[in-house]
Amino acid sequence: MDILNAERALAASPNHRILKRIPDAADWNLTATSGDIRRALFVDTETTGLNHDTDEVIELALLPFEYERDSGVIVRVLEDEAYSGLRQPSIPIPVESAKVHGITDADVAGKTVDANRVERLVSSAQLIIAHNAGFDRPMVEKHWQIFERMNWACSLNDIEWRDEGLSSGKLDYILMRMGWFYDAHRALGDALAGAFLLHSALPISKRVTMQALLQCARRPLKALRAENTAYEARAALKQRGYRWDPGDIGRQKAWWILTDDAAGEIAWLNSEIYSAPVEVPVINMPATRRYSSRLWT
Repeated sequence: MDILNAERALAASPNHRILKRIPDAADWNLTATSGDIRRALFVDTETTGLNHDTDEVIELALLPFEYERDSGVIVRVLEDEAYSGLRQPSIPIPVESAKVHGITDADVAGKTVDANRVERLVSSAQLIIAHNAGFDRPMVEKHWQIFERMNWACSLNDIEWRDEGLSSGKLDYILMRMGWFYDAHRALGDALAGAFLLHSALPISKRVTMQALLQCARRPLKALRAENTAYEARAALKQRGYRWDPGDIGRQKAWWILTDDAAGEIAWLNSEIYSAPVEVPVINMPATRRYSSRLWT
């Protein structure tokens, strides 16, 4: 039996699922229309670890692509302009991290990322996208200041994956549920997989994923800080989507959330979290600050 007939047989079986390797971008059947075309840059990093304060980027990948502003349809992936570079950090790469991405101290010895290339690619884009921008943006801003003034969106948090029947937002899991796999854990491969996800249709709504991301990213969001909450309220806050800010000099510890309905969120806090109404700090959060380490600056 050849592969095509084998796939048909498996597809007809309720007890099997087929996973296919993500195709090359040249085989995505991209077509341009007369719409308003914009440029985005998908960013991915590999790092020495997960601590924004002490860990560093050791691999940076930048994949530019063009999309229609209104429909979100990706019309061109500019692989010939893509960049991937290794960087020697100031600390040794921990063994635990090397097990994840496969990059060793020997791989990065003497290597530097081309800062001029980064500057050109980033400045030419209208939007920067990462899958978990809350991690990648603070990491790249430590090394390349150009990222600080850009508009950012997140393919993990700017799409309602639960509404699409998915229990996790991990990139490899989402694509697997859609019937695809890829060789993960190197930056450029992850960036290409992220762009392919944005090109794909969502499982339930069938909308173009990039369109759903843009709609969410364009919302005028505000950050709410729930300070002085009871320890017992942490589970309810986490379930609601709040994140923990450990505070800093001049900034109190707090649970916080991004929302386009500040009044409704404040009402929920005063009803479910606080024993008496309190004044909740509200901060405008444009796309140039979302997911940044400068969130509270």
